[in-house]
Amino acid sequence: MAGIVLAATVVAGCAPDPAPAAQQAAPSPSVADSAAAVAWMNGFCGAVKDFIEGNNKMPSASGETVEAIKKSTSEQLGHYAAILTKTVDGLGALPAAPVPAGDAAKREFLAKYTSARDKTVKAKTDLDAAGKNDTAAQGRAVEGLIAAQKDTHGALDPVAAVLGAPELKTAAATAERCRP
Repeated sequence: MAGIVLAATVVAGCAPDPAPAAQQAAPSPSVADSAAAVAWMNGFCGAVKDFIEGNNKMPSASGETVEAIKKSTSEQLGHYAAILTKTVDGLGALPAAPVPAGDAAKREFLAKYTSARDKTVKAKTDLDAAGKNDTAAQGRAVEGLIAAQKDTHGALDPVAAVLGAPELKTAAATAERCRP
């Protein structure tokens, strides 16, 4: 009887273990996590990079009359609101980050860009509703734009926002949209 148990044990020991084959077929958790981190950082950096590129294309204010300057300022505010909306949408569309530090950075950036967008939309709405020669409205619109720009100033470096998370810092190094 002991020989049968020993033979059964030897035969069972020779059978391939299905677990290692399954482990080899699927990527290891660290590889899967790193791919998810790179994809997430690509999206995070991409939203901010799109904002920076759009900001660099901001039309300049111009005009010889109050009415012309008002129109030009309204166009600037419209452009800024559009790129801020695109950034807010891009950040909002990001899935949950692979690590909590990413979600914290996303919340921080989303709050800053949302605040800037709301200030810009309000400044444009108020300016557009003002009379054509209302110079005070022009001043308020410019103040609104400056306030919005201050909000975004602290949210221009997505990589710096995740330096405390080694997984995301490493992912940022290979994420295409995180490159300068």
